[in-house]
Parts: sequence; structure tokens; C-alpha cells
Amino acid sequence: MARRTGADTIEELQVHRDFGLRCRLCHPYVRRMLRTGETKFDQIITESESFMGRILYIFPHPDDESFGPAPVMARHRREGHEVFLLTLTRGEATSQRDRLGISKEEMADVRYREMQSVARILDLTDMTVLDLPDGELEQLDPLGLEKIVREKIDEVRPDVVATYMTHGVSGHPDHLVTHAVVKHVYSEIRRAGATYARRLALFTLSDENQEGRPSHLRGTPNEEIDCIASFTEADLERGKSALAAYETYREVIDEHKPLETVSKGVCFVFFGERFQPPLDDLFADLRSF
Repeated sequence: MARRTGADTIEELQVHRDFGLRCRLCHPYVRRMLRTGETKFDQIITESESFMGRILYIFPHPDDESFGPAPVMARHRREGHEVFLLTLTRGEATSQRDRLGISKEEMADVRYREMQSVARILDLTDMTVLDLPDGELEQLDPLGLEKIVREKIDEVRPDVVATYMTHGVSGHPDHLVTHAVVKHVYSEIRRAGATYARRLALFTLSDENQEGRPSHLRGTPNEEIDCIASFTEADLERGKSALAAYETYREVIDEHKPLETVSKGVCFVFFGERFQPPLDDLFADLRSF
């Protein structure tokens, strides 16, 4: 049935045949069969052992993925999940360009090369960097931005889509636009009844400990946080290596030490879901549609 229909998830297969709607005991075996082609099993497989998720991060600028989420991205790649990154601009308008005395075009090239290093360090499944105008996303046709984001989500078919929280953490206009566009596209996908994009995770900071945090950064009250994603020391070190790849931002990184703001875990708010106490993983308790 899977070969004939091209289904590669349980949800897609259930469109063609009813099974596992109540007990779900067969799900781990079917999921592994779809992933590996195995049809005979001589051991018990649990749901957590069989599930390999797919997540798509969507951010406006180079380094957005490393100023917080990077250790969790490293964790998920270590665990075998697929991690995709869509970056909407090449970050050419950064104020660091003036310090370095280079043009916007040169800055865009430098930052793109830095991102390629990040992709290798974090072992990203795939990275797409667009060339939309940095600092000017609010001037673009929002329908055009939504089309770009929708096409990427439809291509990747992620279980989880991740982007910035409503306030954009730093309040940068491009962060706010990206949040609004991704949320609207996600809502359209859910209304269309797709079996993918089962969760929208919004990256934020915890308001619990603001000591040493730059004053312009905004967080979220702990009672509103749905996931505090943990990671190992090795994951953190890989995240630090990814952050260090941004040579153009070394002074900012050394001054603010952004990964210290996520030392107790990377925080996310789930759009349309509520979990208290917070979950430990972005793939935990995913809804089926």
C-alpha cells in the first residue's frame, strides 16, 4: 500500500487504509517500515524509539538560528531527526558592515559563507538562504512572502515549524514580519487539513532570569512557555562552535554571550497548544491530523 500510494508517513497511509486509530501499538512498526523498508521485526519497538521527526526553522537573518536554538538543533541531528533551515535574507544591512568597511554585497557574501560553515557544524539536513532585502521585509508584499514560506513548508513537509515569538525577542522589524507571515501560513495549512506542519513552535526567552541579558531583549513568563528543550553539554559545545562561525559578529558574541540565555534549555511557546509543566522536546506529544 505504501509503495503503491507513495505514502511516507502513518497519517498519509491512513488516508488509504484505516488502522491503528485506537490502540496505536502498530505505529512504531509501521513508522520504521516506512523509513527503512523492513517488514519483519524480532524486537519490541516503542514509539519514542521509532519516531524520527522533521523540523523546519524559518528566520529572517543569518545567526538567528545560532543565537539560541542551535544547541537543540544539534541535539535533534544527534538523535537522527531531520533539521531544515530557511533564512530569508543574507543579513547584508547589519551595522557590523560599517565597522568592517565593506559594501552590502560583500557583507552578504561573507555572511552566506559563515552560514555554510554553520550548516556543516550543526550537520543540518538542508539549508536555504534567500536574498530578500535585509531590514526591509515590512516593505514587501506580504502575500509574496507567504507564498515563499508556503512553498518551502509544502516542499519539506515538516512535523514542526519553528520561528520567532510574537515579540521577535529583539523586536527587530524583520523578526516581527517573519513571525506574522509564518503564523498565517501555518494557520492556512492547518485549515486545509494537511497531515504535516503539526506544530508551530515560537522561540522565546524565559523571563525567569534576566541577569546579564541585553535590555532590548524580550522574554515570556514561565507559565506561558510550553517547551523547555534540553540538550547535552556536547550539543551546547556544537552550538557554540556554530555561533563562533559568525566571525563578523565576534565582538557582539563576546560581549553578550547569547547562549548563556538558554543555559537551562531553549524555550518555545506552541501556537494553539498548552503544556504545563513544559515539555522537554519539540517533538513530544505531537498531534495527529
